[in-house]
Amino acid sequence: MAITLTGCLTNNVDNDVVESSLLLAAVEAENQKNYLAAVSHYRKYWDRQPNDDKALLGLARNMRYIGLAAESVALLQKNIDSFPENANLWLEFGKAQLAAGKAKKAIKPLAKAIELDPDNWIIYSSLGIAYDLMKSYRNARNAYDMALSLSPDNPKVLNNLSISSASAGDITEAIRIAEKAARIDRNNVQIRQNLALFKGIRGNYDEAKALSRIDLDEESVQHNLSVYYSFNRKGPPKGSNILR
Repeated sequence: MAITLTGCLTNNVDNDVVESSLLLAAVEAENQKNYLAAVSHYRKYWDRQPNDDKALLGLARNMRYIGLAAESVALLQKNIDSFPENANLWLEFGKAQLAAGKAKKAIKPLAKAIELDPDNWIIYSSLGIAYDLMKSYRNARNAYDMALSLSPDNPKVLNNLSISSASAGDITEAIRIAEKAARIDRNNVQIRQNLALFKGIRGNYDEAKALSRIDLDEESVQHNLSVYYSFNRKGPPKGSNILR
C-alpha cells in the first residue's frame, strides 16, 4: 500500500514539473519573440490544462503572432465561454478577429472586454482600429480619444489616431498628431516614417526626405519620394534638388 501511494505521489510531482516547465518555456519563447516555439509549448500545456485561462490566452495570442489568426479565432470561439469574465481573453478575441480581417466581428468581443475592464486603454485603441477598418472614422476618433484619456500622450494611440486622421482625409491633423507622437517617442521608426509619409502626401518633400533618410537606405528613400509625387499627381518641383 505504501509503495502504491508513493508511486501516485511521484506521478503527480512529475506532472507538476512537466507542466511548470512547459509554461516557463512558453513564456520564455514569447519573450524572445520565438512565437512558433511559444505556440508549441502553449499548445502542449493547454492540452494538459484545458481549464487554465493563461494557457488559452497565450496560445491564441501567439497563434495570431505567427499568422494563424483564423485558427486563433476558432480556438477562442470554441473555448471563451468557459472564461466569461476574463477581459484579456475577450480583448484577444477582438484582436484575432481584426487580424483575420473581420473588423465588424471584432466589435462585440471588444465591447465585452470594455464592460469587464473599462479602464484599459488597449481595448479602446483596438476598438479604434476596428472602426477605422470599417471606415467609421468618427467612432474611431471617439475610441482613440477615450484611450488617450486613460493613457495621456500614449505614442501608440497617437500613431493610430494619426493614421485614422489621414485615412479620413485630414492630412493636416494627421501631421499634427504624428509630430506629437514623434516628439514623445523619438526612437520609434514606424511613427517617424508615418510622419514622413504624411509630409510627402502634403507635398513637403524636403521634410519627408529628411525624415526618411534617418531610417532608410537611399534606394528606399527615392522610391518613397516617387510615391509621394504620385499622391500629388506631379513630379518634383521645377529646379528642385529633392532627388539629390
